[in-house]
Amino acid sequence: MAYASPREVKWEHRVQRLGLICFAGVAGAAALGLLGDRASIVASTSGIYLLLLLIFRISGRRTLAETSTFDLVLLLIIGETTQQAMIGNDDDSMLSAAVAILTLVSADMGISYVRKTFPGFDHLLEGRPILLIHEGKMRQPAIDAHGIDDEDLLEAARLSHGLTDMEDVRQATLERDGKISIVPWRTKRE
Repeated sequence: MAYASPREVKWEHRVQRLGLICFAGVAGAAALGLLGDRASIVASTSGIYLLLLLIFRISGRRTLAETSTFDLVLLLIIGETTQQAMIGNDDDSMLSAAVAILTLVSADMGISYVRKTFPGFDHLLEGRPILLIHEGKMRQPAIDAHGIDDEDLLEAARLSHGLTDMEDVRQATLERDGKISIVPWRTKRE
């Protein structure tokens, strides 16, 4: 694999700085009214951005690797809501978007607390992990039911442990987030 040279890294950094100056210049010109009646879009967008930063900071930390189905739905709906607020022509769209976002985040936080309190509810919403390979034996009905093929299993084995042969896999599990986790045999099977 070829890596970027120090010269390429330096030029890429310069292009990024130039891009930042250009982007900030356009936003600044719009805020000053030099690009027509776009100042309200800059103000709304900045306000929504700061509101989202505050809301997600208060609601708790999550990494993208831990994003659940409900978090994805929440982000999609928030994306649509913020889009309407950022380009809407009235002040009411900004307030409506803020209320909608706060409602969505509150509902998501409430569901998270209910899931932690009642494990049965959590299993109903998110499901349970599914064994695909157990003690080296493939569970074909589970594999077929979830549309997984041998290449998916081999890819997971390569990525997680560098394994190239399915005989080296002791256990494979389809996790609740859709990833496949692999447990190799402790020693190579003869």
